[in-house]
Formats: sequence, structure tokens, C-alpha cells
Amino acid sequence: MRIPGRSSGWGERAWTVVRGSVPAAVALATTLAWVGGAAAPARGQGEAGSIGQPTRVTVVRRSLAQDQGAWVIDFEIRNETAAGIVVTPAELEARVEGWVSNSRVASHARPRPARVTLKGCAGPTAAGEVIASKDESIHCRERLVLSIWSDDAQPPARPADGLSPICLAPGSSGRLRLRIEHQHAIHGEYDPLLGVRTIDLRVGEETFRDVAALDHEHYLAQPRSTWPEPPEDRRDPRQFVSAPDSLHLEAHAPGRQYYRFPDQPVRYGARMRLSFWYLIAVGTSGECRVRFSQYKDTPSSNRMLSSGGFDQELTKVGRWTKVEKIIHMEPEATTAALDFRVTSDANLGEMWIDDVALTPVAPDALAAGP
Repeated sequence: MRIPGRSSGWGERAWTVVRGSVPAAVALATTLAWVGGAAAPARGQGEAGSIGQPTRVTVVRRSLAQDQGAWVIDFEIRNETAAGIVVTPAELEARVEGWVSNSRVASHARPRPARVTLKGCAGPTAAGEVIASKDESIHCRERLVLSIWSDDAQPPARPADGLSPICLAPGSSGRLRLRIEHQHAIHGEYDPLLGVRTIDLRVGEETFRDVAALDHEHYLAQPRSTWPEPPEDRRDPRQFVSAPDSLHLEAHAPGRQYYRFPDQPVRYGARMRLSFWYLIAVGTSGECRVRFSQYKDTPSSNRMLSSGGFDQELTKVGRWTKVEKIIHMEPEATTAALDFRVTSDANLGEMWIDDVALTPVAPDALAAGP
């Protein structure tokens, strides 16, 4: 049985070293802890941060990438001292702000201000309102996720409960990643918020300012997941279109008359092609059916959408038959469900299903926008 299934390179340096000229940097400035030596004293709020002090950490380059409906900004930081240092969570702070919009989304057609401030000592994530609403299908926030690691370590897969200190040997580098996520129940996974952003990034005593042009999509985001193969005990190696097996339904076996694939994320408003093969055994009594449904999922509800689905009888017996349908996803659809069933009062009947796929149709046309 077969279920068919981007990033940019490093950019040029586009930031400035603000040092002690930004009040927040002055008030929150601390000194990086030194490994193998005495720590330098922390500076008070009235002192001028790192002005007149040797540079401890520099940002040498950065990259920008789109990840579905999120932006990922990676900074390479380097220890410029002759001794090892430890960067602690309290010495990290980021602020991202700008005017954001996305013409594909009606509620984001006009620019709105977005501002998020994250302090490492408070945790690796922070969020700010873009559209405040009690309606979850309209409510929009922007979430900032911070992660940091040394070059000899792997980047964390997802933010943990808190950040951990990292050690940088003399002249060695680390990575600091800012992930800017669009938190919207319907559009967040697929439509990044577009706009030029100003980024203030504090690492120890140094504050760096960057301007990132996040004002165009790098690609049209589509769901990454596909329907997984059914559990092994529901597959039959005796019948298939694509080796080595297929989904098997049996009217006489309790619990095997029905199978529902896990709900699959879908892009709202997209045109999708649903395809599969089926084989109904000769002598089957009753009905063999397929049902497709669309849902609107929000943080507090799961609602089936009345239109956009279908429930159809499968009638060809004794040979493999292909079904293909073009489906228009509803404007508020977030997931789709697919199930097959055999109903027989006489408990007689078998059906096999293979090569199930739900794929986008003409995504380039959708990318052109309204």
C-alpha cells in the first residue's frame, strides 16, 4: 500500500551595534560569565552598558527562511574574547516590531502593528496581539520563539520549558534563532504575516539592531502531512494496486467493517484532488461506502462544515476501480476526514482500499492571490 507524500542561505550583515544607547539594553545589561576566571562586575542601571568596554560577542551573519506560515531568522554569534564565556538566558532579549499584512487574508488586508518582546529569563516564547477578537476564527497573535545552541550541538527541535546556558570557547560560534509564528486558527499555518521588521537583539552587554525584509512569501505553503498507512493488522498482502498490501474491510469481523483515516490538515479555500482505488469482493451483500468531511478546528471547538463533503456508494464489484474527485476546501476548513465502511445485514462482504491520496490542484494559481 502506498500513501503518496526551503530555506535561504546566509545573508549579508544588515544590523548595527546599538551598545548602551538603547535604554532597555542599559537597564538590563549584564556581563557574560567568564569560564576559568573571575566574572566581571555587573553594571548598574545608570552606567553606559558596553560603551568603552571590549566587545564580548558579535553577530557575524544571519539568514532568513520561511517555514510554512512562520519566519525563521538565524544569527551566528561569535565569542571575540581570549577566554571561554557562558551565555545565560538572563543575558538574552529580543524585540520584533513592524506593520504586518497579507492580502490573501481578508482580516489582514490592511497593515496592522505587531510588536513582541521576549526576555530569556522569562522563557523561550512570548506573544503579542495583532487582531484582538473573541471570535477564534478572527483572533490573531504573533508568537516569538527563541532558541540558542553552540556549533558543536544540535538545534532544539521545539522550545523547551526554558532556555539553557551555552558555552563558547575563544573564537568559537553559536547560533541564535528567532522564529516568528502567525497564530491564527485558519490562516496561521499557511500565510506568514508580511512586513519589514525591526529586530533588537541583546546578547549580554551588546544590543544589535537588524532590519529584516519579511515582506514577500518565499513559497505557497501547503500541508506537509499525508494520510499514514493503516495499522499493520488492517492491511492485507493478498490484494493491492501498489505493493505490498492494501486496507482490508470485512463485514463479518467485529471492528473491521469500518476504517477512518486520521484527520488531515488542509489549506482553507484550496482545490484538492482526492483519489483512491477500491476492490469489492464478488458475493458482497449490502453497501460499500466512502465518506469525506471537512472540519473547522479552533482551540476550543471542532465543527463539521455542512458543505464540501460527500457520502457515496461504491458499486463496482470484482475488479480494482479508481475514484478521483476534485474537492473545493471551504473558506474556513482546517482539516479533512475520510472513512470507508461495509454494511451488510447478512455479514457478507469484503472491500480493499489502496493508494489513497489528497493533493493540491494548481497551487500556482492560488499563489497568485485574489
